[in-house]
Amino acid sequence: MAAQIKWSRREGILIAAPIGRIDGNNYIEVQNALETGIDPDERAMILDFAQLGYISSAGLRVCLIIAKKFNPAGKAFGICNLSESIREIVTVSGFHGIMSIYDSQSAAIEAITGKADVGGDEAAAQASSTIPMRDSVDFDIIGENIQHIANFTIEKYEYQNDRTLTLKEREAVVAGITNALWQYIERLKTRRKQLLTEMFKSAETVLERVVAKS
Repeated sequence: MAAQIKWSRREGILIAAPIGRIDGNNYIEVQNALETGIDPDERAMILDFAQLGYISSAGLRVCLIIAKKFNPAGKAFGICNLSESIREIVTVSGFHGIMSIYDSQSAAIEAITGKADVGGDEAAAQASSTIPMRDSVDFDIIGENIQHIANFTIEKYEYQNDRTLTLKEREAVVAGITNALWQYIERLKTRRKQLLTEMFKSAETVLERVVAKS
Protein backbone atom coordinates (compact mmCIF):
# COMPACT_ATOMS: atom_id res chain seq x y z
CA MET A 1 0.00 0.00 0.00
CA ALA A 2 1.43 3.39 -1.00
CA ALA A 3 2.25 5.83 1.76
CA GLN A 4 -0.34 8.51 2.41
CA ILE A 5 0.74 11.40 4.60
CA LYS A 6 -1.06 14.68 5.23
CA TRP A 7 1.31 17.55 5.98
CA SER A 8 0.55 20.74 7.87
CA ARG A 9 2.19 23.28 10.18
CA ARG A 10 1.00 24.82 13.45
CA GLU A 11 2.90 27.26 15.67
CA GLY A 12 5.90 26.70 13.41
CA ILE A 13 5.88 22.95 14.09
CA LEU A 14 5.88 20.50 11.19
CA ILE A 15 3.02 17.99 11.50
CA ALA A 16 2.82 14.74 9.54
CA ALA A 17 -0.35 12.66 9.69
CA PRO A 18 0.03 9.19 8.14
CA ILE A 19 -3.23 7.74 6.85
CA GLY A 20 -4.35 4.10 6.92
CA ARG A 21 -1.67 1.78 8.27
CA ILE A 22 2.08 1.34 8.57
CA ASP A 23 3.22 -2.27 8.40
CA GLY A 24 5.75 -4.60 6.82
CA ASN A 25 4.33 -3.95 3.37
CA ASN A 26 4.73 -0.17 3.24
CA TYR A 27 7.04 0.97 6.03
CA ILE A 28 9.88 1.76 3.62
CA GLU A 29 7.59 3.98 1.53
CA VAL A 30 6.33 5.71 4.67
CA GLN A 31 9.87 6.27 5.91
CA ASN A 32 10.97 7.70 2.56
CA ALA A 33 7.92 9.97 2.41
CA LEU A 34 8.54 11.28 5.91
CA GLU A 35 12.25 11.85 5.36
CA THR A 36 11.58 13.65 2.09
CA GLY A 37 9.17 16.02 3.80
CA ILE A 38 11.63 17.11 6.51
CA ASP A 39 13.96 20.04 5.81
CA PRO A 40 17.43 19.81 7.38
CA ASP A 41 16.82 22.96 9.43
CA GLU A 42 13.45 21.76 10.82
CA ARG A 43 13.35 22.35 14.58
CA ALA A 44 10.31 20.37 15.71
CA MET A 45 7.95 17.71 14.39
CA ILE A 46 4.78 15.95 15.48
CA LEU A 47 3.48 12.67 14.10
CA ASP A 48 -0.32 12.75 14.33
CA PHE A 49 -1.87 9.25 14.35
CA ALA A 50 -5.49 10.46 14.24
CA GLN A 51 -6.03 8.81 10.85
CA LEU A 52 -3.80 5.80 11.42
CA GLY A 53 -5.70 2.56 11.90
CA TYR A 54 -2.78 0.21 12.49
CA ILE A 55 0.98 0.21 13.08
CA SER A 56 3.33 -2.77 13.35
CA SER A 57 6.77 -3.01 14.93
CA ALA A 58 8.18 -2.07 11.52
CA GLY A 59 6.17 1.14 11.73
CA LEU A 60 7.42 1.87 15.23
CA ARG A 61 10.97 1.52 13.93
CA VAL A 62 10.20 4.15 11.30
CA CYS A 63 9.04 6.48 14.08
CA LEU A 64 12.33 5.96 15.90
CA ILE A 65 14.33 6.70 12.77
CA ILE A 66 12.45 9.96 12.26
CA ALA A 67 12.65 10.86 15.95
CA LYS A 68 16.45 10.55 15.87
CA LYS A 69 16.57 13.46 13.44
CA PHE A 70 15.21 15.64 16.24
CA ASN A 71 17.51 14.39 19.02
CA PRO A 72 20.04 17.27 18.84
CA ALA A 73 19.68 20.02 21.44
CA GLY A 74 17.12 22.63 20.51
CA LYS A 75 14.96 20.21 18.57
CA ALA A 76 11.78 18.36 19.62
CA PHE A 77 9.65 15.45 18.48
CA GLY A 78 6.38 13.92 19.64
CA ILE A 79 3.51 11.63 18.66
CA CYS A 80 -0.15 12.30 19.33
CA ASN A 81 -3.72 11.02 18.86
CA LEU A 82 -3.11 7.30 19.35
CA SER A 83 -6.10 5.00 19.01
CA GLU A 84 -6.68 2.37 21.69
CA SER A 85 -5.19 -0.41 19.57
CA ILE A 86 -2.11 1.59 18.61
CA ARG A 87 -1.60 2.71 22.21
CA GLU A 88 -1.63 -0.98 23.14
CA ILE A 89 1.24 -1.93 20.82
CA VAL A 90 3.13 1.23 21.86
CA THR A 91 2.74 0.23 25.51
CA VAL A 92 3.59 -3.47 25.27
CA SER A 93 6.65 -2.70 23.13
CA GLY A 94 7.98 -0.22 25.69
CA PHE A 95 7.96 2.45 22.97
CA HIS A 96 6.10 4.89 25.20
CA GLY A 97 9.02 4.88 27.62
CA ILE A 98 11.44 6.39 25.10
CA MET A 99 9.10 8.62 23.11
CA SER A 100 7.00 11.67 23.99
CA ILE A 101 3.34 10.65 23.55
CA TYR A 102 0.50 13.19 23.72
CA ASP A 103 -3.28 12.91 23.72
CA SER A 104 -3.75 15.68 21.15
CA GLN A 105 -1.99 18.05 18.79
CA SER A 106 -2.64 20.93 21.17
CA ALA A 107 -1.05 19.05 24.06
CA ALA A 108 2.01 18.26 21.94
CA ILE A 109 2.34 21.83 20.72
CA GLU A 110 1.99 23.22 24.24
CA ALA A 111 4.68 20.85 25.52
CA ILE A 112 7.06 21.74 22.70
CA THR A 113 6.51 25.50 22.57
CA GLY A 114 5.76 26.07 26.25
CA LYS A 115 2.58 27.96 25.44
CA ALA A 116 -1.05 26.95 24.97
CA ASP A 117 -2.11 26.33 21.37
CA VAL A 118 -5.12 28.44 20.44
CA GLY A 119 -5.78 26.59 17.19
CA GLY A 120 -7.53 23.72 18.91
CA ASP A 121 -7.81 20.16 17.65
CA GLU A 122 -10.94 20.43 15.54
CA ALA A 123 -9.32 18.88 12.49
CA ALA A 124 -7.75 16.11 14.54
CA ALA A 125 -11.04 15.41 16.29
CA GLN A 126 -12.84 15.12 12.96
CA ALA A 127 -10.16 12.79 11.67
CA SER A 128 -10.27 10.67 14.82
CA SER A 129 -14.01 10.27 14.51
CA THR A 130 -13.52 8.36 11.28
CA ILE A 131 -11.87 5.51 13.23
CA PRO A 132 -14.39 3.27 15.04
CA MET A 133 -14.19 2.82 18.80
CA ARG A 134 -13.36 -0.84 18.25
CA ASP A 135 -10.09 -0.54 16.39
CA SER A 136 -10.52 -0.51 12.63
CA VAL A 137 -8.41 -3.60 11.97
CA ASP A 138 -10.32 -5.75 14.45
CA PHE A 139 -13.63 -4.54 13.09
CA ASP A 140 -12.68 -5.14 9.45
CA ILE A 141 -11.32 -8.63 10.06
CA ILE A 142 -13.14 -9.96 13.10
CA GLY A 143 -16.32 -7.92 12.95
CA GLU A 144 -17.01 -9.06 9.42
CA ASN A 145 -16.52 -12.69 10.46
CA ILE A 146 -18.94 -12.24 13.36
CA GLN A 147 -21.53 -10.94 10.92
CA HIS A 148 -20.97 -14.00 8.73
CA ILE A 149 -21.32 -16.30 11.75
CA ALA A 150 -24.57 -14.59 12.78
CA ASN A 151 -26.03 -14.84 9.27
CA PHE A 152 -24.97 -18.47 8.92
CA THR A 153 -26.47 -19.38 12.30
CA ILE A 154 -29.78 -17.80 11.35
CA GLU A 155 -29.83 -19.49 7.94
CA LYS A 156 -29.03 -22.85 9.53
CA TYR A 157 -31.81 -22.44 12.12
CA GLU A 158 -34.37 -21.46 9.49
CA TYR A 159 -33.39 -24.41 7.31
CA GLN A 160 -33.52 -26.93 10.16
CA ASN A 161 -36.81 -25.61 11.54
CA ASP A 162 -38.48 -24.73 8.24
CA ARG A 163 -39.35 -21.21 9.34
CA THR A 164 -38.27 -17.65 8.61
CA LEU A 165 -37.44 -15.28 11.41
CA THR A 166 -39.18 -11.95 11.44
CA LEU A 167 -37.08 -8.82 10.96
CA LYS A 168 -37.40 -8.05 14.67
CA GLU A 169 -36.30 -11.57 15.62
CA ARG A 170 -33.40 -11.45 13.17
CA GLU A 171 -32.16 -8.12 14.54
CA ALA A 172 -32.38 -9.43 18.11
CA VAL A 173 -30.46 -12.60 17.22
CA VAL A 174 -27.73 -10.69 15.36
CA ALA A 175 -27.32 -8.30 18.28
CA GLY A 176 -27.18 -11.17 20.79
CA ILE A 177 -24.65 -13.17 18.78
CA THR A 178 -22.50 -10.10 18.16
CA ASN A 179 -22.35 -9.22 21.86
CA ALA A 180 -21.62 -12.82 22.87
CA LEU A 181 -18.83 -13.31 20.34
CA TRP A 182 -17.21 -9.97 21.09
CA GLN A 183 -16.78 -11.18 24.66
CA TYR A 184 -14.64 -14.01 23.30
CA ILE A 185 -12.70 -11.51 21.19
CA GLU A 186 -12.02 -9.29 24.19
CA ARG A 187 -10.57 -12.29 26.06
CA LEU A 188 -8.41 -13.10 23.04
CA LYS A 189 -7.21 -9.49 22.88
CA THR A 190 -6.23 -9.60 26.55
CA ARG A 191 -4.23 -12.78 26.00
CA ARG A 192 -2.71 -11.29 22.84
CA LYS A 193 -1.53 -8.25 24.81
CA GLN A 194 0.10 -10.53 27.38
CA LEU A 195 1.87 -12.51 24.65
CA LEU A 196 3.06 -9.34 22.88
CA THR A 197 4.48 -8.02 26.13
CA GLU A 198 6.32 -11.31 26.70
CA MET A 199 7.66 -11.25 23.12
CA PHE A 200 9.12 -7.76 23.41
CA LYS A 201 10.66 -8.56 26.81
CA SER A 202 12.14 -11.76 25.39
CA ALA A 203 13.66 -9.81 22.49
CA GLU A 204 15.28 -7.37 24.94
CA THR A 205 16.62 -10.27 27.05
CA VAL A 206 18.21 -11.93 24.01
CA LEU A 207 19.78 -8.64 22.92
CA GLU A 208 21.29 -8.04 26.36
CA ARG A 209 22.57 -11.62 26.52
CA VAL A 210 24.27 -11.36 23.13
CA VAL A 211 25.78 -7.95 23.89
CA ALA A 212 27.08 -9.22 27.25
CA LYS A 213 28.91 -12.07 25.50
CA SER A 214 30.50 -9.86 22.85
